[in-house]
Amino acid sequence: MAYSANCKIVISDDVAHLCDNFTAFVLKILDERGHINICLSGGSTPKILFDTWADKYKEALPFHRMRFFWGDERCVEPADEMSNYGMTQKHLLSKVDIPKSNIFRILGENEPAEEAKRYAKLIAQESPIFDLVILGLGEDGHTASIFPAEIAYWHSQELCVVARHPETGMQRISITGKVINAASHVAFLTTGTSKAQKVKEIIEMRQKFIGEYPAALVEPRSGSLIWFLDKEAASKLEKQL
Repeated sequence: MAYSANCKIVISDDVAHLCDNFTAFVLKILDERGHINICLSGGSTPKILFDTWADKYKEALPFHRMRFFWGDERCVEPADEMSNYGMTQKHLLSKVDIPKSNIFRILGENEPAEEAKRYAKLIAQESPIFDLVILGLGEDGHTASIFPAEIAYWHSQELCVVARHPETGMQRISITGKVINAASHVAFLTTGTSKAQKVKEIIEMRQKFIGEYPAALVEPRSGSLIWFLDKEAASKLEKQL
């Protein structure tokens, strides 16, 4: 079978083990670079990761040497339960010692088009090439907030765009493929049986779906693309590495 070019797969017994494996990966990058700029994702798996960091790795992770950005954000107030920043604040940032100057959130409460421009400018100034981009995988094959119906946004020359959820119509600000594929490392954190078919299609049949699923377009120029999967998400792969 043909795996995605330069794709590495790390399969964990469960989500707790996945969080441990991913944290070891982050610590390795920190050892190599000293300071890292991380582009965060929202979703259920990152929420568990953030709880793990705030509890198990509160002392082991040097948060003062980590700068956090976001890959996408819903156009809501930060206190809204749908806010990716709000989730991170609740589950991680409020519980660890991290300088406020290390946090670069998307202002979801601002006018979307203007905020997309502002955040793009901020990325260009602060971190034009992220050390690490964390991605989730939607059951429809979307990643960040680039959905299949708006896959053209992936190829935008802009760093950030205003996307819409295909069902709710809610506006979201998202980084584009230009940012994701420029990163030094890109990591998918994917769990659960509901993601297993898309994982199989993207990893084992990427060329067939490259025009359909935005997640199939993830191919960092650095060559460092890692899928952190639990056994359920990896259950349909023919060869589990």
